[in-house]
Amino acid sequence: MDNFLKVHLRCPDCYGNFDLSSVSCSIRCVQCGTEYPIIGNRPILLSSRNALFSQQELYDAIGNGGNNAKGWVRRMIPGISVNLASNRMLEKFGSLLSYKSNTSHVLVVGSGTQRNWLDERFSNFTNVKLVYCDIDPKSLVDCYCDVHELPFVDASFDGVIATAVLEHVLYPERVSTEIFRVLKSGGLFYSELPFMQQVHEGAYDFTRYTLSGHRRLFNSFTEIESGLVAGPGTALAWSLENFFLSFFTDARLHKIVKAAGRLSFFWIKYFDYVFKDKPQAMDGASCTFFLGKKDKNVKVSDKQIMNKYFGAKYIQHI
Repeated sequence: MDNFLKVHLRCPDCYGNFDLSSVSCSIRCVQCGTEYPIIGNRPILLSSRNALFSQQELYDAIGNGGNNAKGWVRRMIPGISVNLASNRMLEKFGSLLSYKSNTSHVLVVGSGTQRNWLDERFSNFTNVKLVYCDIDPKSLVDCYCDVHELPFVDASFDGVIATAVLEHVLYPERVSTEIFRVLKSGGLFYSELPFMQQVHEGAYDFTRYTLSGHRRLFNSFTEIESGLVAGPGTALAWSLENFFLSFFTDARLHKIVKAAGRLSFFWIKYFDYVFKDKPQAMDGASCTFFLGKKDKNVKVSDKQIMNKYFGAKYIQHI
């Protein structure tokens, strides 16, 4: 286990410290005595209060392995989404941390398999160290945990990244509070959240946000920049795909129709490059982003958020 994790982990049950004198196949909380298993050098840190996932179930699922590799046929089928923000904003994120002489630790929550490309994306920022966490047994992580109860001490990280994560959590406001807690003062936060998108994670898909809603979720942060990730073109491509999928229930036909739909409609997403600077595109955004900084003295009011709205459908009730 990484030395940084050893120093900054805390028990998700009682928030106590761990006995790290003999770390092998498990670690034990000094305060409450709870033991947490380690598999493949990755601790599984789930609270006993977790109603959806148990420590044992996750341990068994990880032990059974899983294949994240996409088949060659799937890799050849074009996607139906664009991302107008990620490269530019992650570059900005890294640049804002690069001035520091010491190592900046960045937590990637709900990371899935982002390690496959995100390490390379930050390779130019030699002082930035990424730490990955997720609850998915197939994810490529440094530790398994629930983002509702992050197992890290306060002010552990210089940055947090959460892309396409918070639509899959039960209590987004609680997660926002946890992200704020584990960030150092002045720490950076980057989020991407869908608005006009169909269900894409089955039963683990709960919430959608407008840009204003996205901003309000993180109203304890000073905004650096926010805007469009994907617009009405991507939203339309998603809608068309799901429209045709609604006619079929057979799993094999479903896959065939999905592939045919993507080959037929993928080009629609490129309209987003035309729409990206148009206010009306924000009202039909498929996804938005927010880049902010932790500031204990900031609490953006609902009125301020509403006044910052820059879509096309401006309505003033009073």
